[in-house]
Amino acid sequence: MRHLNDYELVDHYYGEADDPAYVTNHLRECGDCARDYAALMRDLSEIQPITPPERNADYGSQVWQSIRNSVAVYEKKKSPRFSFNLRTGLSFAAACLVLISVFFAGRHWERRNAPTPVTVADSNNSQVKQRVVLLVIGDHLDRSERLLVALRHGDADTAMQAEARDLLSSNRLYRESASQAGDPALAAALDHLERVLVEISNQPDGVTPARLAELQKEMNTDGLLFEVRVLRSRVQEGEQKETAGSKGVSI
Repeated sequence: MRHLNDYELVDHYYGEADDPAYVTNHLRECGDCARDYAALMRDLSEIQPITPPERNADYGSQVWQSIRNSVAVYEKKKSPRFSFNLRTGLSFAAACLVLISVFFAGRHWERRNAPTPVTVADSNNSQVKQRVVLLVIGDHLDRSERLLVALRHGDADTAMQAEARDLLSSNRLYRESASQAGDPALAAALDHLERVLVEISNQPDGVTPARLAELQKEMNTDGLLFEVRVLRSRVQEGEQKETAGSKGVSI
Protein backbone atom coordinates (compact mmCIF):
# COMPACT_ATOMS: atom_id res chain seq x y z
CA MET A 1 0.00 0.00 0.00
CA ARG A 2 1.33 3.45 -0.90
CA HIS A 3 1.57 5.82 2.05
CA LEU A 4 0.49 9.44 1.87
CA ASN A 5 3.30 11.99 1.81
CA ASP A 6 3.48 15.19 3.85
CA TYR A 7 2.18 17.38 1.02
CA GLU A 8 -0.95 15.26 0.63
CA LEU A 9 -1.56 15.32 4.38
CA VAL A 10 -1.17 19.12 4.54
CA ASP A 11 -3.54 19.61 1.60
CA HIS A 12 -6.08 17.37 3.30
CA TYR A 13 -5.79 19.35 6.55
CA TYR A 14 -6.54 22.63 4.76
CA GLY A 15 -9.29 21.07 2.60
CA GLU A 16 -7.32 21.29 -0.63
CA ALA A 17 -6.81 17.57 -1.40
CA ASP A 18 -7.42 16.41 -4.96
CA ASP A 19 -9.44 13.39 -3.74
CA PRO A 20 -10.61 13.94 -0.11
CA ALA A 21 -12.63 10.70 -0.01
CA TYR A 22 -9.60 8.63 -0.99
CA VAL A 23 -7.43 10.30 1.70
CA THR A 24 -10.13 9.79 4.36
CA ASN A 25 -10.52 6.09 3.53
CA HIS A 26 -6.75 5.64 3.43
CA LEU A 27 -6.36 7.17 6.91
CA ARG A 28 -8.99 4.74 8.23
CA GLU A 29 -7.13 1.71 6.84
CA CYS A 30 -3.47 2.76 7.27
CA GLY A 31 -2.30 3.16 10.87
CA ASP A 32 1.07 4.72 9.94
CA CYS A 33 -0.52 7.47 7.87
CA ALA A 34 -3.15 8.03 10.58
CA ARG A 35 -0.41 8.56 13.22
CA ASP A 36 1.49 10.92 10.91
CA TYR A 37 -1.68 12.88 10.21
CA ALA A 38 -2.49 13.15 13.93
CA ALA A 39 1.00 14.52 14.65
CA LEU A 40 0.67 16.95 11.76
CA MET A 41 -2.68 18.17 13.10
CA ARG A 42 -1.13 18.86 16.53
CA ASP A 43 1.71 20.85 14.98
CA LEU A 44 -0.53 22.86 12.66
CA SER A 45 -3.08 23.59 15.36
CA GLU A 46 -0.38 25.28 17.46
CA ILE A 47 0.35 27.75 14.66
CA GLN A 48 -1.77 30.83 15.29
CA PRO A 49 -2.58 33.14 12.40
CA ILE A 50 -0.86 36.51 12.47
CA THR A 51 -3.29 39.39 12.86
CA PRO A 52 -2.10 42.63 11.23
CA PRO A 53 -2.14 45.66 13.53
CA GLU A 54 -4.89 48.18 13.08
CA ARG A 55 -4.05 51.35 11.17
CA ASN A 56 -5.58 54.72 11.81
CA ALA A 57 -6.81 57.13 9.16
CA ASP A 58 -3.48 59.03 9.08
CA TYR A 59 -1.36 55.94 8.36
CA GLY A 60 -0.75 56.93 4.73
CA SER A 61 0.40 60.41 5.69
CA GLN A 62 2.73 58.99 8.31
CA VAL A 63 4.36 56.69 5.77
CA TRP A 64 4.78 59.55 3.29
CA GLN A 65 6.35 61.83 5.88
CA SER A 66 8.87 59.10 6.72
CA ILE A 67 10.06 58.62 3.11
CA ARG A 68 9.48 61.98 1.40
CA ASN A 69 13.04 63.23 2.03
CA SER A 70 14.55 60.20 0.26
CA VAL A 71 12.39 60.49 -2.88
CA ALA A 72 13.66 62.66 -5.75
CA VAL A 73 11.42 65.55 -6.78
CA TYR A 74 9.82 64.96 -10.18
CA GLU A 75 10.16 67.82 -12.61
CA LYS A 76 8.08 67.85 -15.78
CA LYS A 77 10.20 68.22 -18.89
CA LYS A 78 9.47 71.22 -21.00
CA SER A 79 8.52 70.39 -24.58
CA PRO A 80 10.67 72.20 -27.17
CA ARG A 81 8.89 74.94 -29.02
CA PHE A 82 9.34 75.54 -32.70
CA SER A 83 9.99 79.21 -33.31
CA PHE A 84 8.52 80.29 -36.59
CA ASN A 85 8.64 83.73 -38.10
CA LEU A 86 8.01 85.23 -41.50
CA ARG A 87 11.65 85.21 -42.56
CA THR A 88 12.04 81.50 -41.71
CA GLY A 89 8.86 80.61 -43.62
CA LEU A 90 9.93 82.50 -46.73
CA SER A 91 13.41 80.91 -46.70
CA PHE A 92 11.94 77.41 -46.38
CA ALA A 93 9.47 78.01 -49.21
CA ALA A 94 12.21 79.39 -51.45
CA ALA A 95 14.40 76.35 -50.82
CA CYS A 96 11.52 74.01 -51.74
CA LEU A 97 10.89 75.92 -54.97
CA VAL A 98 14.56 75.67 -55.92
CA LEU A 99 14.62 71.91 -55.31
CA ILE A 100 11.45 71.37 -57.34
CA SER A 101 12.80 73.49 -60.20
CA VAL A 102 16.08 71.58 -60.27
CA PHE A 103 14.22 68.24 -60.27
CA PHE A 104 11.98 69.11 -63.23
CA ALA A 105 14.86 70.73 -65.12
CA GLY A 106 16.88 67.53 -64.75
CA ARG A 107 13.99 65.39 -66.00
CA HIS A 108 13.50 67.71 -68.98
CA TRP A 109 17.24 67.57 -69.81
CA GLU A 110 17.21 63.76 -69.67
CA ARG A 111 14.28 63.56 -72.10
CA ARG A 112 15.88 66.03 -74.53
CA ASN A 113 19.30 64.35 -74.45
CA ALA A 114 18.10 60.76 -74.44
CA PRO A 115 19.51 58.83 -77.40
CA THR A 116 17.01 58.43 -80.16
CA PRO A 117 16.38 54.75 -80.94
CA VAL A 118 17.58 53.89 -84.38
CA THR A 119 15.55 51.45 -86.42
CA VAL A 120 17.64 49.47 -88.87
CA ALA A 121 15.86 47.76 -91.70
CA ASP A 122 17.10 44.23 -92.13
CA SER A 123 18.01 43.34 -95.64
CA ASN A 124 17.18 40.02 -97.21
CA ASN A 125 20.80 38.96 -96.79
CA SER A 126 20.78 39.66 -93.00
CA GLN A 127 17.49 37.79 -92.62
CA VAL A 128 18.97 34.75 -94.32
CA LYS A 129 22.04 34.88 -92.06
CA GLN A 130 19.79 35.18 -88.98
CA ARG A 131 17.80 32.10 -90.01
CA VAL A 132 21.02 30.15 -90.57
CA VAL A 133 22.36 31.14 -87.11
CA LEU A 134 19.10 30.19 -85.39
CA LEU A 135 19.02 26.89 -87.25
CA VAL A 136 22.60 26.01 -86.26
CA ILE A 137 22.21 27.00 -82.58
CA GLY A 138 18.90 25.15 -82.43
CA ASP A 139 20.58 21.97 -83.64
CA HIS A 140 23.36 22.44 -81.08
CA LEU A 141 20.88 22.90 -78.23
CA ASP A 142 18.87 19.90 -79.41
CA ARG A 143 21.96 17.64 -79.32
CA SER A 144 22.95 19.07 -75.93
CA GLU A 145 19.50 18.35 -74.54
CA ARG A 146 19.71 14.70 -75.64
CA LEU A 147 23.15 14.42 -74.00
CA LEU A 148 21.87 15.88 -70.71
CA VAL A 149 18.85 13.54 -70.75
CA ALA A 150 21.21 10.56 -71.15
CA LEU A 151 23.38 11.97 -68.35
CA ARG A 152 20.31 12.31 -66.13
CA HIS A 153 19.30 8.68 -66.69
CA GLY A 154 22.85 7.42 -66.11
CA ASP A 155 23.41 6.02 -69.62
CA ALA A 156 27.21 6.08 -69.43
CA ASP A 157 29.12 4.83 -72.48
CA THR A 158 31.94 5.85 -74.78
CA ALA A 159 29.48 7.36 -77.25
CA MET A 160 28.45 9.94 -74.64
CA GLN A 161 32.05 11.01 -74.14
CA ALA A 162 32.63 11.30 -77.89
CA GLU A 163 29.45 13.35 -78.29
CA ALA A 164 30.53 15.65 -75.44
CA ARG A 165 33.90 16.28 -77.12
CA ASP A 166 32.20 17.03 -80.42
CA LEU A 167 29.79 19.48 -78.80
CA LEU A 168 32.54 21.14 -76.78
CA SER A 169 34.41 22.57 -79.79
CA SER A 170 31.31 24.20 -81.28
CA ASN A 171 29.90 25.27 -77.91
CA ARG A 172 32.86 27.59 -77.31
CA LEU A 173 32.22 29.40 -80.60
CA TYR A 174 28.52 29.81 -79.84
CA ARG A 175 29.29 31.09 -76.33
CA GLU A 176 31.66 33.76 -77.64
CA SER A 177 29.16 34.78 -80.31
CA ALA A 178 26.37 35.09 -77.73
CA SER A 179 28.58 37.27 -75.50
CA GLN A 180 29.46 39.57 -78.40
CA ALA A 181 25.80 39.77 -79.48
CA GLY A 182 24.75 40.86 -75.98
CA ASP A 183 22.66 37.79 -75.11
CA PRO A 184 23.56 37.14 -71.42
CA ALA A 185 21.01 34.37 -70.90
CA LEU A 186 22.30 32.32 -73.84
CA ALA A 187 25.94 33.04 -72.95
CA ALA A 188 25.45 31.97 -69.33
CA ALA A 189 23.68 28.74 -70.31
CA LEU A 190 26.38 27.87 -72.86
CA ASP A 191 29.08 28.59 -70.26
CA HIS A 192 27.35 26.23 -67.81
CA LEU A 193 27.01 23.64 -70.58
CA GLU A 194 30.69 24.01 -71.50
CA ARG A 195 31.82 23.18 -67.95
CA VAL A 196 29.72 20.00 -67.98
CA LEU A 197 31.06 19.01 -71.42
CA VAL A 198 34.64 19.56 -70.21
CA GLU A 199 34.08 17.31 -67.19
CA ILE A 200 32.62 14.53 -69.35
CA SER A 201 35.32 14.81 -72.02
CA ASN A 202 38.24 14.75 -69.57
CA GLN A 203 37.33 11.50 -67.77
CA PRO A 204 40.38 9.24 -68.36
CA ASP A 205 38.60 5.96 -67.59
CA GLY A 206 35.33 6.86 -69.23
CA VAL A 207 32.18 8.17 -67.60
CA THR A 208 31.33 5.67 -64.87
CA PRO A 209 27.90 5.59 -63.21
CA ALA A 210 29.45 6.80 -59.95
CA ARG A 211 31.07 9.74 -61.71
CA LEU A 212 27.79 10.51 -63.45
CA ALA A 213 26.07 10.79 -60.07
CA GLU A 214 28.79 13.16 -58.87
CA LEU A 215 28.46 15.31 -61.99
CA GLN A 216 24.69 15.53 -61.59
CA LYS A 217 25.17 16.84 -58.06
CA GLU A 218 28.21 19.08 -58.61
CA MET A 219 27.20 20.65 -61.92
CA ASN A 220 23.41 20.86 -61.32
CA THR A 221 22.65 19.12 -64.59
CA ASP A 222 18.89 19.19 -63.91
CA GLY A 223 18.94 22.98 -63.78
CA LEU A 224 21.07 23.10 -66.92
CA LEU A 225 18.65 20.80 -68.76
CA PHE A 226 15.82 23.19 -67.90
CA GLU A 227 17.85 26.18 -69.18
CA VAL A 228 18.64 24.41 -72.46
CA ARG A 229 14.99 23.52 -73.02
CA VAL A 230 13.90 27.11 -72.41
CA LEU A 231 16.53 28.46 -74.82
CA ARG A 232 15.66 25.87 -77.46
CA SER A 233 12.00 26.96 -77.25
CA ARG A 234 13.09 30.57 -77.65
CA VAL A 235 15.21 29.71 -80.68
CA GLN A 236 12.31 27.83 -82.24
CA GLU A 237 10.07 30.86 -81.78
CA GLY A 238 12.74 33.00 -83.42
CA GLU A 239 12.93 30.62 -86.37
CA GLN A 240 9.16 30.78 -86.82
CA LYS A 241 9.18 34.59 -86.74
CA GLU A 242 12.04 34.77 -89.23
CA THR A 243 10.29 32.34 -91.57
CA ALA A 244 7.02 34.24 -91.32
CA GLY A 245 8.82 37.54 -91.90
CA SER A 246 10.47 36.24 -95.07
CA LYS A 247 7.04 35.27 -96.42
CA GLY A 248 5.56 38.68 -95.62
CA VAL A 249 3.35 37.42 -92.80
CA SER A 250 2.82 39.89 -89.96
CA ILE A 251 3.03 38.33 -86.47
